Amino acid sequence: MVIILVAGFLFCSITLDKKYPCFSYEDLSYLPSGKFLKGAALGYDEILGDLLWIKALGYFGRHSATDQNYTWLGHILDIVTTLDPLYQPPYEFGGIVLAADAGDVDSSIALLKKGMEHVPSNHPRYYYLPFFLAFDYMYYKRDYLTAARYLELAAKFPQSPPYLPNLVARLYADADSPEVAVPFLQEMIQSTENPDLKARLIVRLHQVRHEAILKRLNQAIELFYLKFKKYPSALNDLADTGMIPEIPVDPRGGTYYIAGQGRFVKNTLLAGELKVHIKKEKTPRQDDLPLPMRVPQYD
Repeated sequence: MVIILVAGFLFCSITLDKKYPCFSYEDLSYLPSGKFLKGAALGYDEILGDLLWIKALGYFGRHSATDQNYTWLGHILDIVTTLDPLYQPPYEFGGIVLAADAGDVDSSIALLKKGMEHVPSNHPRYYYLPFFLAFDYMYYKRDYLTAARYLELAAKFPQSPPYLPNLVARLYADADSPEVAVPFLQEMIQSTENPDLKARLIVRLHQVRHEAILKRLNQAIELFYLKFKKYPSALNDLADTGMIPEIPVDPRGGTYYIAGQGRFVKNTLLAGELKVHIKKEKTPRQDDLPLPMRVPQYD
């Protein structure tokens, strides 16, 4: 039965690009697990995996342009990486998209860990796997210790960016600031070749920079009050007294202004701040740490 399904899928896939396609991208959700397909592909695992990888990109592109609902993306990528576990791009792509677009951080983490187990460590882009894991733990989980350890692992590879050791130190010291996410997102934008994903990451980068600006401006208001025993009436008051070097520009296109009788800063854009963080885990679990960093457990 499974063999018939695989054969039918291959036949339909050939037909898909013709004038009268025989199935939609949603039919990918009916595929069994990668383990079943791996046994049924009769030695054509990599070919079927490559085909499904193309379909996964089409699935993402279609939903990115419409409802932005990626319900089955994790399932498809799990099948792809089971059929062809040595192929690095699906792990990297899924590591970004599953967390940033699908909102499924746990699936992103699971896929990246799967990649670290199977992709050869001498692959020129292998370091992106622990790099994206560090971002997931830092940005979404707010587990800075685990994030720092994965980033430390990524920094050991010669192909990794030279700024990673400094970022590792920052994570170990104090990462509770939106600005820490900026170099992560910049690297992600530079690394991806998918235009839709790149555009969405740029939007997220602008939002993170906006959050960092808001935090600095509100801290400046507190310093202004401590020094002058009154609240500023405008942002110019903060700039004129040296609390801020200049009035910042919102990368999203809005304008900052003093509100609440001088007690805080708001923006003309109605979009709220990003609320993507999950409850912080104070102590990382052993299973969350890179294999070389786990403490041996003895009975």
